[in-house]
Amino acid sequence: MHQNQVKRGARTRVLSISAFIGITALALAGCTPGAPAGSGADKKLTVQVQSVQQPAFEYAAEIFKKENPGVTVEFQTVTEQQKATTNSQIMASSNAPDIGLVPLNAQPYSDLMKADALVPLDDLWADADLESRYGDSIAGALKWNGTPYLALFDTTFYNVVYYNKDAFAKAGITAPANHQIASNDELYNIVGKLDAAGYDGLAAGGAAGYQLAWLQDAQLQANSPDALKDYLVSWQPGVNPKEKYAGPAFTDSLKQIKEWNDKNVFQEGMVGAAGDQAQASFTAGNAAMFLGGAWIPSVIGDVGFKYDWLLLPGAKDQPTLPTLYAGDTLAIPKTSKNIDLAKKFLAVYSSDDVQKFAAEKVGSLPAVNTVKASDVPGLGPVVQSIVEYTNSVGFGLGLTATLPGSLGGSFMDPQIQQLLSGQTTAEQVGQAQQDAFDKYKSQNK
Repeated sequence: MHQNQVKRGARTRVLSISAFIGITALALAGCTPGAPAGSGADKKLTVQVQSVQQPAFEYAAEIFKKENPGVTVEFQTVTEQQKATTNSQIMASSNAPDIGLVPLNAQPYSDLMKADALVPLDDLWADADLESRYGDSIAGALKWNGTPYLALFDTTFYNVVYYNKDAFAKAGITAPANHQIASNDELYNIVGKLDAAGYDGLAAGGAAGYQLAWLQDAQLQANSPDALKDYLVSWQPGVNPKEKYAGPAFTDSLKQIKEWNDKNVFQEGMVGAAGDQAQASFTAGNAAMFLGGAWIPSVIGDVGFKYDWLLLPGAKDQPTLPTLYAGDTLAIPKTSKNIDLAKKFLAVYSSDDVQKFAAEKVGSLPAVNTVKASDVPGLGPVVQSIVEYTNSVGFGLGLTATLPGSLGGSFMDPQIQQLLSGQTTAEQVGQAQQDAFDKYKSQNK
C-alpha cells in the first residue's frame, strides 16, 4: 500500500485483482514437496521479484550467497498483473520458483492455500522472531487458520492527506493539532476557507480504482473497529462471520464519504479523476490537499511549496488513522527444489540490515518493528513523522489490503464510485458486498 504503489501501476495492491483461477487446475498442476536444500539437490535458488524491488532483493542475495557458498540466486521478474492472477498456476506447477510473490490480498493466495500448495513457515517465523517483529495485528492477518505461510517483505501507510502549508497560510487556516482534523465541521471550515482563497480542497482519484476504497478502510477503522476485526478474518475458510456488510457498521462509513462528496470536500470532477490527475492537481498548487500514502514524498520530489500531512475525521468526530498495507508477501511452493535454502533467503530478507537497505533504496517501509524510521534518514522528515505517529498513536489495518481480490478494492471501489455518482445507495452497496462475500464463502469452504 510508498512509491511502489505508484510505480507498480499505482500499486493496485489494494487494488486491481483479476478473476478467480479455478482450484481444479491448481490441484492438477501437482503439489509434491521438493527436496530440502540440505540434501545437496539443486544449488540454484530461483526468486520472483518485481523490477522496482530488485535492488533490495539483489542486496539480500549477496548476503545470502556469502552465508551459503556455492549457491547462486536467479531472479524471475513478475509483473503486477501476473502476481495477482496467473502466478497461482506457476506456483503450483513443477516449474515453480523456490520463492514466489503471493500477495496477501490477491486471489492466488486463496487458490494456493486451497490446493495445499505452500510450505508452512512456522520454523522460519520462530527462528527470525517474526511474530513479535511483525506485531500482533500484522502477524494475525498473515496467518491461515493460525499457521503462517507467508513472509512480509515491506509495508507502507496510506490514507495520509498531504496539505500545502503555503495555501493554508494564505487561506488563514491554522494547521490541525497533532495532524488530526477532529470533526466534519472542522473539515468543512477548512475547505470553505480554501475555496475562498482560490484553492480546491482534497484531491483524490475517484477513478483510480483504489482510493475510494481506501477512504472506506479508514472510516471502518474509526467508526466500527470491532466490525472491521471481523471483516478482516471472516472471509477465511472455517471462520464464521459475525458482522454483515449490509448492516450499518459498513454502510454508515459509506455515507460519510458520500456526505463529503456532497459537501464539495473533493476537487471538482473527483469521481472521474485518475490518481495521477489528482496528484498533478496538488503538485501544481491547484488543490491544497491530496490523498496519498507514505511513498508520496519520494514520488513528487521537490515542489514549489512546503507541505505536511494530516488525517481526515471519522463519522463519529474522531480522527482516522494511517492505514497499514502489509500485503507484499513471499511464499515457498511445495514444488520448490530448495525449501531449506528458500527459508534461509527469507530469513536474510527479514533481517534488520536488508529491511533498512530496502527502505532507503526502494522507498518502502520496513516490514519489521525492529527497524525504526529514525534508522532510515533517507525516508525524509515528513515520512518519519508519519511513522513516528503510528508508533505512538496507532494505525489501522486496511480491509481492502487484506481481503481477496474478488472482494476487495477491485470490487468495492467501483461500487463506491457509483454511490458518489448517485447511481446507487449506501445500503445497495453494502448488500452487493454482502452478496459477493456470501458467494465467495460458498466457493471457498
